Amino acid sequence: MEIFLFIALIFIYMLMAFTVPALINRRVWISAYAISFLITALSIFFISNDKQTVLMQESDINWYFFLYLFGAMSVMLGLINLWIYRKSLFEMFKENTESNKDH
Repeated sequence: MEIFLFIALIFIYMLMAFTVPALINRRVWISAYAISFLITALSIFFISNDKQTVLMQESDINWYFFLYLFGAMSVMLGLINLWIYRKSLFEMFKENTESNKDH
């Protein structure tokens, strides 16, 4: 399932790269990553850890599915965001620390 999700997100990114201005493209992908991260955090919050059971309960299956789905989506969106901001990240790590002593 993750590979299909990754292929679909890459396909959507390629379509957006040619049809949408770069600023809107960056805004869409960074907000999609933030929303995916929030839904993952919310599903972790709602999984009840107060019971020490060996097997999963029926009420937790929904939250585990959201955790799995949006956790995988966060990883894929994170990779796409790394690709979008690769020049900025490379410049940040390449930049000389001597020039930043003023700040």
